[in-house]
Amino acid sequence: MSQKPEDFLRTLSLIVKSTVIFFPSSEIYDGLSAVYDYGQYGAELKKNLREYWWKAMVQMHENIVGIDAAIFMHPTTWKASGHVDAFNDPLIDNKDSKKRYRADVLIEEHVAKIEDKINKEVEKAAKRFENFDAAMFKSTNARVKEYQDKIDAINLRFKTALNDNNLGGKTNYC
Repeated sequence: MSQKPEDFLRTLSLIVKSTVIFFPSSEIYDGLSAVYDYGQYGAELKKNLREYWWKAMVQMHENIVGIDAAIFMHPTTWKASGHVDAFNDPLIDNKDSKKRYRADVLIEEHVAKIEDKINKEVEKAAKRFENFDAAMFKSTNARVKEYQDKIDAINLRFKTALNDNNLGGKTNYC
């Protein structure tokens, strides 16, 4: 019995994904930058590397104790561990103006400029068309999509919030 071409491609895709080491996370929904899912061999490789690292860095040293802790921690824990005092923002020097800029601020400003270009394109189109659908325009206009792709490529950082009553209801951003 012969398979339909769609079924064959679906089966082939499953076989390839199961043997691939890693691939972009959520790739069927356009994926996430810098986040990956692991196929069978990738998961094994990752497990073996983690075990090797743990043995080499923890078990082979008498004066080191290993822990597996959450990234979300009370701010006092980050302070006590030295992460707060040792934190360093990357700075960029402009040799022409003799000014120093934080890298994240420059990136945010660059993204804001690109967003302004998108908004101008949307405003221009809204003036030209009746019953204008901004969301549809943004998802179909080649220039706007190109601008949005640039923003997506830049935005590799995720804002993560944890609201905990033990912190007095404060929201911490990690």
